Order: sequence, then C-alpha cells, then structure tokens
Amino acid sequence: MQKFKKLLGASTIAFVAAGAAHATSIDITFNNSNGFGFLVTPVYTGLHAGTFDAFDEGSAASAGVEQVAELPVPLFPPNLIAPERLAVEPDSQGGFIVGPGGPILDGESGTLTLDVAQPTVNRYATFLSMFVPSNDTFFGNDNPLAYELFDAAGNLIEQTIEITGSSIWDAGTEVNQLFGAAAPGEDITLGDVEGGVITSLLDNDGFADLEDLFGITGAGTITADTVLFTIDVSATPAPVPLPAGLPLLLGALGAFGLVKRRKAA
Repeated sequence: MQKFKKLLGASTIAFVAAGAAHATSIDITFNNSNGFGFLVTPVYTGLHAGTFDAFDEGSAASAGVEQVAELPVPLFPPNLIAPERLAVEPDSQGGFIVGPGGPILDGESGTLTLDVAQPTVNRYATFLSMFVPSNDTFFGNDNPLAYELFDAAGNLIEQTIEITGSSIWDAGTEVNQLFGAAAPGEDITLGDVEGGVITSLLDNDGFADLEDLFGITGAGTITADTVLFTIDVSATPAPVPLPAGLPLLLGALGAFGLVKRRKAA
C-alpha cells in the first residue's frame, strides 16, 4: 500500500509540473464601442522591439499603410504591412483581430490570442485598421513605443488601451469623396489618387467631413479625447490541462483501485 501511495504522489507531481509548462500566451481584445456607427476592418497587430515605426505624421504612407487605410487587408499574403514589419524586425510577431463576421462593427469585439516567443524582446505593440466609412482613414499609433505590453523582464502588463480621436488619421493617399469610398453602393477598389501625406483627422475638421459625406450623425463632435475603441490586453486563461503526466496518474489510480478490490475480496 505504501508503494502505491508513493507512486500516486509522484504521478501527481508529474501531472502538475507538465500542466505548468507553457509559452507566454496573451489575449488582445478589440472593443468597438464608438457609438457613432463606425466600423473597422480586421485590426492588424504587430508585436516588436520598438523599432518598427509603421508611419509618421507629415510623411507619405508606405504601401502597407496605404493598403490598411483603403482596403480590407487580407489576413495572409499578399498583405503588405507584415513584410514591412519583418524587414525592420525579423523576429517580430503579428496577426489580425477579427470580428464575428470579419470587420468589427460598432458594439462588437474580437480577440487575437498570441503565443509570444520572446516577451523580453517583442515588448511593444502597433495597431492599424481602416476606419469605415471613409476613403483612406485609419487608426494607429505613430509612436512605436506607445503601447508597452511587456516589461524589460518579459512580464505581461495587463491593461486597457484607449483609442481616441487623436489616433485617427487621413493617409493622404486617396481623395476624400463618395467615389471609391468604403461605403454602401461604392466600389472600394476605385477612387482618385491624392498623393498627400498622413495628417490627423482632427486637422481641417476631418470628422465633420465624414459626417457630411457619409451621414454619420454626431461625428463632427469627436475630439482628441473622445474614446472610440478600447483594447484589452490580458493573459490567456489557462486551459484545463491534459499533460503527458496524465496517463501515469490514471495508471496509479487504477492500480490503487485494484489493490483495494483484492483486499476486499
């Protein structure tokens, strides 16, 4: 009997140890609660070391940012933004936060689960997505160090990030008009080339222009501090483990039961 107790104890230790070994896994949840009716395309999410600077206000948009701002970006190649990130930081990671039907509508949420291979390196996040309806409006962080998800020791910083009106941009790549806009009845693949630079949508009453063009009631009241979206960053809940130590534990329990039946006999 003592022998089986020792076996059971050893098996339990193996079970717990096997369940505890796992990669750093995080959930990034995008919540669209703007209240004006704006939706966003699947949200491009890049984790990096802080040198991947997707865009700068006052500069021309890269091909990847232009694609984000004008079209629903394909989740897999030929999307252009991922190669731009990898060219700067080959060890960075990325993915898309997708809504229930693809885009994330007002009132909807979507979650991306990432297994972060190097949390002491890929500590920062960049988020990019088209702001719809529009021609070439997008949200994103022009500061690559704006969102720190891990500290220097690789510990997750659980947080809620607020995306406000100050994070909404005009890419300057397509003329703002109904023709070619991401709007009902329009062909999003068309539009007139603008050839401008990235500017804050708050400049020149950009939100009021969206209200006038697309009938988004109240959009003109959006300010730099208006919270349009939130992003929750948290540890992925641990699943109920079925580790390698489970068969050993079950075998020990079975043997323990067999001994009890023999004694009863």
